[in-house]
Amino acid sequence: MTLKPFTRLACALLLALPAAAYAESGDTPPPPERNPTRAEAPADEHPVLPGDGPTVAWTDGEVEAAKADCAKLLAGVALEYEPLPPLKEGICGAPAPIRVKSIGSDPKVELDPPAIVTCAVAAGVSRWLSKTVQPKARAVIGAPVVKLHNASSYVCRNRYGGETTPLSEHALANALDVSEFVFQSGEKITVLASWPRVVAAETTGSVTPVQAAWPKADAIDVTKAKASTKMNPFVVPRDAKSNPFVLPTAATKVPPPLPPAEASAPDPNPASDQTGEFVRKVHDDACNIFGTVLGPEANDAHKDHFHLDMKKRRRSALCE
Repeated sequence: MTLKPFTRLACALLLALPAAAYAESGDTPPPPERNPTRAEAPADEHPVLPGDGPTVAWTDGEVEAAKADCAKLLAGVALEYEPLPPLKEGICGAPAPIRVKSIGSDPKVELDPPAIVTCAVAAGVSRWLSKTVQPKARAVIGAPVVKLHNASSYVCRNRYGGETTPLSEHALANALDVSEFVFQSGEKITVLASWPRVVAAETTGSVTPVQAAWPKADAIDVTKAKASTKMNPFVVPRDAKSNPFVLPTAATKVPPPLPPAEASAPDPNPASDQTGEFVRKVHDDACNIFGTVLGPEANDAHKDHFHLDMKKRRRSALCE
């Protein structure tokens, strides 16, 4: 059938209408149906923790190389330890870990509880004990150390137990936390109680709070105490020294006795100077042996222990 020219023009105009025209007219074709085979976008999930990821076992070559390194590192080291099987959980572990029970022989230093670490950490602790800890213990305390409290060794976690923080050296059995030293004399020194702390005292000028509680000899101003007589012009002030019938006022009474000249604010740290000197020295000298040494001045997470690890760094040890 042949369309008239007007009809052909109307059809052409309808075909040329944009999609918006159909939308306005309500004749918009329905959207395509959802493809049931298309996967939905994954919902937000918590980060994968170190021990939750896929575990790939150490190769035989990695294990043999680690054991060979152990033999070199522990040559000549007095150590009571137990070799452990290769350790691997997620991205944590070590190819040749050991469980260290004690280090040294004269005297033997017990690790309580025994620590699961690498041979590098065990060798580092041995050097630290012989070069710094024992000489300082004998010099300051008068007795050697016979026990270290192991606050933490191997544990599969991120730093500070976070979900998104970097992997901890503890997760690689490459770190040891020490919180207490026990001496042959029976004395115990903890990092928490003995670390020297500097507490800034509030001052009024150059006077400490304790000194401020005691007035200086020249701080008693009798004229201020008689301010009420100055404010009333009809009251004639009397001097008790010249008139024996006038009782001394509060302002003319003898001031309270001054404290001894050497009085000062009490030491907020109950630890003795010797114990503070000991923990500070063994912390600082550990920086010459370990790759990282963290203590109470690093952050609040280390207020009660020393973190020692063998992580290799480009320049020098991280010591805080």
